[in-house]
Amino acid sequence: MCDSLIGTLLNINEKTKDDLNAHLDLIKMNIQGELTPIEMGKCTYLPPTLYTMSKDEKISFFQSLKGVKVPQGHSLNVKSLVSMKDLKLIGLKSHDCHILMQQLMSVAIHGILPKNGRHTITRLC
Repeated sequence: MCDSLIGTLLNINEKTKDDLNAHLDLIKMNIQGELTPIEMGKCTYLPPTLYTMSKDEKISFFQSLKGVKVPQGHSLNVKSLVSMKDLKLIGLKSHDCHILMQQLMSVAIHGILPKNGRHTITRLC
């Protein structure tokens, strides 16, 4: 669950669940008309969703995770999991995913995502 959420938020190609098929399903269900894929010659453009982060938002997200201080023994040092160069989380263990989802995610996305997208993700976590 954590990998899917992080993959979708950060738009990681192999891990995102926001792909062409998801956008086509929205058309079939007749919802979210603004997310209709746009054909541009041989390429298809997928409009960004409410929860898709831009590069600046990703940097802000990782900076907030890198700046988190937790009590000793609470979880692995979060700073060691964040790669600012690649904008990735590296070496997450199951306990780290648990802490990230339940406690750190809502703090990290608070000032980045719009209110309704942020509330949905927070409730999911």
